[in-house]
Amino acid sequence: MTRKAQAAVTGAQTMSGMSALLGGGPLDDEAEHSERVYRSVSLFNEHTWGASNPWTDGDAGMHSGEQQWHWKYAHGVNAHDDAATFTDHAAAHLGEVLPESADAVVTYYATNTTALVRTAAVRLFVRESRVPLDRTIEVRDARTGKPLPITVAAQENPMHRDAGRIVTVHVPDVPPLGHVRLDVVTPEGAPEPPARVAAEHPDPLVIQNEHLRVRVDLSQTCIASIVELATGRELVNPDAVVGFNAYVYDTYTTAGGYNHQSNKTAVSPDLELLGSRTLARPAAFIERVDTGIEQRLVYEYAADGVRWARTTLRLRRDQPRLDIENRISKPLTMTKESAFFAFPFAAQDPVVRYEISGALTGDGLDHVPGAPQHMRAVRNWVSVADGEHAVAWVTDEAPLVHPETIALPYAPFPDSTTPREPATIYSWVHNNVWDTNFPSQQGFTASVNYAVGVRRAGERLSAPGLGIRTAADLTQPVQGVLAAGPATAGPAPQRSLLELDDDRVRLVSVSGAEGGVLLRLQSYAEEPVVVRVRAGTPVSAAWTATYLGDRRDELEVRDGAVTVELPRLGTAGVLLLTSAGTA
Repeated sequence: MTRKAQAAVTGAQTMSGMSALLGGGPLDDEAEHSERVYRSVSLFNEHTWGASNPWTDGDAGMHSGEQQWHWKYAHGVNAHDDAATFTDHAAAHLGEVLPESADAVVTYYATNTTALVRTAAVRLFVRESRVPLDRTIEVRDARTGKPLPITVAAQENPMHRDAGRIVTVHVPDVPPLGHVRLDVVTPEGAPEPPARVAAEHPDPLVIQNEHLRVRVDLSQTCIASIVELATGRELVNPDAVVGFNAYVYDTYTTAGGYNHQSNKTAVSPDLELLGSRTLARPAAFIERVDTGIEQRLVYEYAADGVRWARTTLRLRRDQPRLDIENRISKPLTMTKESAFFAFPFAAQDPVVRYEISGALTGDGLDHVPGAPQHMRAVRNWVSVADGEHAVAWVTDEAPLVHPETIALPYAPFPDSTTPREPATIYSWVHNNVWDTNFPSQQGFTASVNYAVGVRRAGERLSAPGLGIRTAADLTQPVQGVLAAGPATAGPAPQRSLLELDDDRVRLVSVSGAEGGVLLRLQSYAEEPVVVRVRAGTPVSAAWTATYLGDRRDELEVRDGAVTVELPRLGTAGVLLLTSAGTA
């Protein structure tokens, strides 16, 4: 929940900044919303609030582990909820400067808060007060006037939430930091699009879209194959120790309930502290569906360490990405344990890069002396480059990964799988190895989401650029913003408010600043770069700035663009003084 809040807060800031770029000004309390989220995130991240003995239920001091965990956990919940509220407020504020179309019953704008062109499945909530439930819905792309593929689902809680329908619409080529107008109409006589069973295929365990073909092996409970259709390249290592997205469950022979024992424990290469290791049992096929927007395949399995587990694979229409949802229900236990999902990629000579907070690490890159090399705390993505080819692996909820092998979690952290596989990522989903400050018994029912991204056919995109885009698709969804501005005849069907000319540079956020906006940029280039920033609205002046917005050196504005120097793997702020724009 905290990681989702961290992603959502920058998206909400950016929608507020987009309103400013369009002449409506930022959200008045943008700074207060941001501060609330970041405060809760910071308090959750301060590990000592868990108390020394987390297995105890005292009312004070080091034995108040359960009480302090609830206090800490509440900050994660608050961060998540406040980020959602901030997102709603920012979207409503942006909607006030986006004009309704006189030709639509309801107007939405598919809003892209990143500096990348994106094709997306956009979620709209269409209230019954705007479109009665007995009326058929059609969503038209204002650029072409043609209907877009949609699915329609009922409100999840009709008894105590706004009445209406959830409409998911496939929107191609949403421009960078921009939007596409979506006109909702209610044509007479058109039937609701039904969900449909996937088209017949020689192998019922295969799903395929324009970019990827995916095959599941139920007997091994893994993804047996992912083929990049543009190149014919197999992305899965068929000879790996553990299958792709296979579940691994370990128990250890150490005991719980003893404070600070983990950092006093050592293990030899004989792995005597590894009590057991098991994989999932064969899986049961649940469904394979084609909705017109996505191909979906679902299977379930039994395994040690879980009550049940379910995997859902999604290939969305014309998106070069496989989405993987692993949903697990896990009981409480004091037994020392770990669970992993394995992702062995096929590569002859891989160059692996891990996005970490504020930088990159990986093959041949400097790291903090003494920092662990047997695991990585990634932000969102890992790229695996192999010559001219590249693939991106993205995680949303599970940032701790083991590269190449599963290292036993006690010093000196010996390998527990052989041989090492340079292009394999083991995602460490959960563990209770550390005795102090964190819950000793972890029971939950939750989803862990991943994505595997590739380039489009003929696309020139760097490996970091591929990682940035794939991560954005998972963590920064294109938003469906309800237009509330005065209705006009034929408002602009699409607009881009900002472009960057180097895909290795990420636009982190756009937030309101006095008379303009503050851009926060982060470079994943392994050398200094000069990036050209072109605004889609008039810019009267620009300055470099700190990440907090303190003005530094003035920049020359030429043809609505400025050039900004970023250090190797560095960050920069840019202040743009804008003139009032129109939507």
